[in-house]
Amino acid sequence: MEGIGTLRKTKNNQEKGATMAATANGKYTFDITSSEALTAHPKSGLPTVVVEGVCTNPDGVSFNFIATNNLDQRYPERFKVNWNGSKARMPEVVGHGIGDDVRGGRAVSAGLYFTRGARIAIARKCQAVWPETRQRLHAAGTEEGDES
Repeated sequence: MEGIGTLRKTKNNQEKGATMAATANGKYTFDITSSEALTAHPKSGLPTVVVEGVCTNPDGVSFNFIATNNLDQRYPERFKVNWNGSKARMPEVVGHGIGDDVRGGRAVSAGLYFTRGARIAIARKCQAVWPETRQRLHAAGTEEGDES
């Protein structure tokens, strides 16, 4: 049984997410500048991947953001920009909910707010750079360029 506020995975919901991401891609521009795999998460076994980037809003103002995986253990391979657990995911300051150990010295602009569609669009770009197969290969130490 589903709780209040949860979405069932249906074709229609997937289409809504794609539409929001397409709208965000039309209003914002996103550039991924770097990514780094940290140590493996103890529960998921996947490395914690931190992706840095620059977002330009419709007014032409650019902001730095970071996104990471392993924030929701139901779907550890998925990336999130703002993560607030079970609380409502209203637009929040970038990096809200991302631990200081992951954020580290990475650049995060304090004044940037994302809509849900923009967060989905960024997560999809991160997923394109670090798909689940690449995350699993990196965890196994077999990714090309890794030294075992």
